[in-house]
Amino acid sequence: MSVVQKHFREFGPFRLDMAEHVLLRSGEVVPLAPKAFELLVALVENRGHVISKDELIKQVWPDSFVEEANLSHHVFVLRKALGDDRSGAKYIETIPRRGYRFVASVAEVRDESNELVVAERSRSRIVVEQSEELEYATGNVETEQSEVAGVSRKVKPPVAGIKVRAAVITLVCCTIAIPVAIYFWVTANSRPERTVAGVKSIAILPFKLINAEADDEYLGIGMADALIVRFGNLKQIIVRPTNAVAKYNILGQDPVPAGRELKVDAVLDGTIQRLGDRIRVTVQLVRVDDGTHLWTDKFEEKSTDLFAVQDRVSEKVGMALGPKLSGEEQKQLTKRYTDNSEAYRLYLKGGYHWNKWTPEDWQKAIEYFNQAIEKDPNYAQAYGWLGAAYQVQGNNGVLPPKEANAKAKQFAQRALEIDDDLDQGHFTMGAVKLFYEWDWPGVERELKRAIELNPNYVEGRMLYVYYLMITGHTDQALSEARRCEELNPVSPFVSMNLADMLFLARKYDEAILQHRKTLDLDSHYPGVHFGLGGNYLEKGMNEQSVVEVNHGLELCGCSKETSMELGYVYARSGKRREAQAMLDKLKKESSKENQYDPMQIAYVYAALDEKDRSFEWLEKAYNERNSSMLWLNQDPRLDNLHADPRFTSLQRRMGLLQ
Repeated sequence: MSVVQKHFREFGPFRLDMAEHVLLRSGEVVPLAPKAFELLVALVENRGHVISKDELIKQVWPDSFVEEANLSHHVFVLRKALGDDRSGAKYIETIPRRGYRFVASVAEVRDESNELVVAERSRSRIVVEQSEELEYATGNVETEQSEVAGVSRKVKPPVAGIKVRAAVITLVCCTIAIPVAIYFWVTANSRPERTVAGVKSIAILPFKLINAEADDEYLGIGMADALIVRFGNLKQIIVRPTNAVAKYNILGQDPVPAGRELKVDAVLDGTIQRLGDRIRVTVQLVRVDDGTHLWTDKFEEKSTDLFAVQDRVSEKVGMALGPKLSGEEQKQLTKRYTDNSEAYRLYLKGGYHWNKWTPEDWQKAIEYFNQAIEKDPNYAQAYGWLGAAYQVQGNNGVLPPKEANAKAKQFAQRALEIDDDLDQGHFTMGAVKLFYEWDWPGVERELKRAIELNPNYVEGRMLYVYYLMITGHTDQALSEARRCEELNPVSPFVSMNLADMLFLARKYDEAILQHRKTLDLDSHYPGVHFGLGGNYLEKGMNEQSVVEVNHGLELCGCSKETSMELGYVYARSGKRREAQAMLDKLKKESSKENQYDPMQIAYVYAALDEKDRSFEWLEKAYNERNSSMLWLNQDPRLDNLHADPRFTSLQRRMGLLQ
């Protein structure tokens, strides 16, 4: 046994052993997942200084795309482990809009320790590594124990202790394996209809990766997304969408709190582990109200055969939910759109990037969907999502709308030629007809069919909300918008969408309350503050409106000198000079003027009662197929133009005359 000198950091009753990745409280190990430990190290090493959220994300997740919510969750976990209470930070202080600071005094300690101590701390991991059968029986004990111990390397025990430990291992295996085996036998032979009573909604969390390779990042969310698509077609079960569950991708995370946040009855959670050329998938279905395991199983297949795993998971969960499902729904759960495993792998990668929702990732999604189609020219799902990727780029100004929607329609048509029961094909076709063609009967036809095929696809249902509001079915539109919120209660975008519909319905007080509800989901969402500003303005609360719009501009990093959102508020508030100065500045910078939304400029001119200039910009918006033109009839910012014949002409050309 050799003696080594070790360095520690001590604060309060805690000792941070960075060499062994262990946090001790009064000598006892404090369970921490690896990323939470790395975050703690980063904070302690920069104690007394504010570390921005971006910098922390770069340090702890250097090669991954991680949302700010993930960082916030890890800070919450750390505070809980350290004993911080909500009344005041004891160790970790939040600096609003900036980041975090470790505020406790930290002492640096040098200590001489015997390696035997390290071996003893690693004992739980050694035992697990020597007994793979124990791992099978307990549902991935190796991962859980290594997470708790925080030890990231194997330590060979002294030779003299091997026989004793072998006996201990045998005793542990016998002690645990027998009751566990009885438990699984009883579970397997129990009647599913008893265990799933009351399950009306489920969330399928991203599968957690263990021993993953660099190219495997898409697997966790990809596996979940594929199952969400399958279960989304069920009419009797509400399934949370992918963007609602994406943030719950932390290894070792308790699925029950996640399920409570998502407001579901049950959670499907799982892990993916590579074993040579095979993958092992462990899955559990957990009831949220009491943490009961309704169903647990594991599958091992060749890494190239993800189909088999998904088919078996879908089939088993479908059997558990059996009394609720029709024969057609049971069949839908195991439906495949391709038998080409490589095409399917590329499709999953495309979906992984699609769900990141950035222009760069949409382009990557297009590349992967195209590659999938090269492997299987009859892959309907890949065509449907390829069309969706083009359509969303056109709708968000990444590509010219004409070019983007032409490609979107082409690929949606091809998807529906292959499989007319593909919901995404109908959703994409409906989006093209809504945002570009303004074919209102076609929009209704396509979206109704899509919702019939997949009632749980929230983004698709929101398109139907738009159609209803545009065509004057206000009450029905609000009802559908509230239904979208029920399907995804944790999405700030869905919540804000309901607030926007309330604004268009002239229900300003309700819209303000809904926007405030959205802020509880995400206080840094610029659009919410713009929305609040608009509602305050309609209520004559001009000062509050200015405050909110300015706040929104700060959050998005936009210039206040040429902001047309702020220009409109000034014009409506009687500050004509300030509003006109902004417009004049845009005129002098003609190239900059063309970067602005023509509808925003039209609103400002309408508020200044300069109707000729307002209609000039409305015509520009019309020719560009600007999406804000859809609200021509409902938007209160254009009310003073309704009596003008030019407004009637626009309504007629858009097919919006009632």
